[in-house]
Order: sequence, then structure tokens, then C-alpha cells
Amino acid sequence: MISLKDRKVTIAIALTCFIMQPAFSWYSNSLYNFLNPNCAKIVLQLGGFSAHQGEDQDIGITGLIGDRFTVTQHNDQNVLVGLGYYVDGPGYGMVNMMYGLNAFYLPHTEVKGNIIQEGMFTNLGYRYSVNNYPIYVAAKGQIFNDSNWYNVTFDLGLGANVISTSDVNERSLDGVTLPDHAFTGNTSAAFSATVGVGVKFNNVYRNVPVECGYRFFYLGKGDFSKTTDQLTSTLKTGDSYANALVCSVTV
Repeated sequence: MISLKDRKVTIAIALTCFIMQPAFSWYSNSLYNFLNPNCAKIVLQLGGFSAHQGEDQDIGITGLIGDRFTVTQHNDQNVLVGLGYYVDGPGYGMVNMMYGLNAFYLPHTEVKGNIIQEGMFTNLGYRYSVNNYPIYVAAKGQIFNDSNWYNVTFDLGLGANVISTSDVNERSLDGVTLPDHAFTGNTSAAFSATVGVGVKFNNVYRNVPVECGYRFFYLGKGDFSKTTDQLTSTLKTGDSYANALVCSVTV
């Protein structure tokens, strides 16, 4: 059965491909505008997000049964910042489009869990942190209506996410077992997608519009580096995603 997360990712990819198709035909005539700062619109973004990361997994050890890493805390929250660079694109009746690049920084969220050694003894706890740096080829749409006060907006993007794992820490739960310190942080890249919807309030302050809305991020899967060759597999973050509330201004 397809999960809700997988459905969201599939919808984001399909809608992005549909919206981006005319952008490529428009691209050849608009490269100058994209490279010209005087034609570009800068979008500054700030918000908060809740990330879901981590998965239960078995880590094999040569000559032994191995350990099972379970997760007791999947979710964590933090603030995010973003920066977009857009130029006007072709419209669709009442829909005005912009195309460009949109980068985000989703800092420091933690995953916590327990380690079941040899599949029998829950002697250790662990935690680690993740930082995400997604960047997208993005499309931003604005749906016009009879009101000059607000417009409905939507955002779509496909790209890559740089995943930085760090701060791997193990601790004894029984006061006797010594931590293994089997993993250290790593930096990797993964496919990423985003989709969002919001409301743009026009002329909030000195003709500067303010937009607020919801964003979904699929962030991909990160991993860690092993500290010993006795391990037959490495710890992974699992498929990560985030739900966010984001406000932005266009300058």
C-alpha cells in the first residue's frame, strides 16, 4: 500500500513536471532575464518546520548477531530560512508564473533511540542530529481573483538535498555497558522535492507583499560513517520529510 508520504512525493513530482514543461520552451528566450539582476525577484523566507527522520534497522557485526537500532523520537522542530531567485514566466489565464531557484536551510533536528545488543539486551541509548540544505529548480504560481488585497499562491520544486549528519552520541542505560561509538557523522546528497500552498497579502508595507503558507519537503535519506570494519552495514536516517509554515517577502 502506498503511504501518505509517498503519495505527497508522487503528486509533487507530477505537478512540477507539468508546470515546468512550458518553462523549458520559454527558457531559451529568457536566459538574459534570468542572468540580469534587474529582471529578477528575490524572495526571502522564514518559518518553522517539523521534521520526521530515523528508522528501525539492524546493524550487522562480523562473527556476531549484531545490534538493532530502534527509534524512540522521530520528530523534532526548528526554524528554517530560505532564499529564492525568480524571473517572470508564461502565464495560464488567471495564473501568473515565475521560475527560478529556491534554496533552504533546515538546521539541527535530533533523532533518539535505543540499541538492542545481540537482539537481546537494551543496554545503550543513542541520538544524532541532522542538518538539511535543499536547493530546487522551482516554479511559483499566483492565482488572481477579484480582490486586490490577496492572491492564492502555490510552489513546486525538484532538486537535491545536502544532508549533514553529526553529533552521534551513545550512552549507557544500565550504568555498566560501555558505549560502542560505532558511527560518526557524514555528508551526502539525495533527491528532494517540495510543494506548497499559501496566501499572498498585497501591499502590506510600502507596496511590499507578504506571503504565508504551508510547505511539504521530501528530504531523502542520509547515512553515517562507520568507525570500524567489523560492521557489515551503516546507520541511516531513513526517508526524511518535513512539514513547514513559511512566510516570505518579495523584493
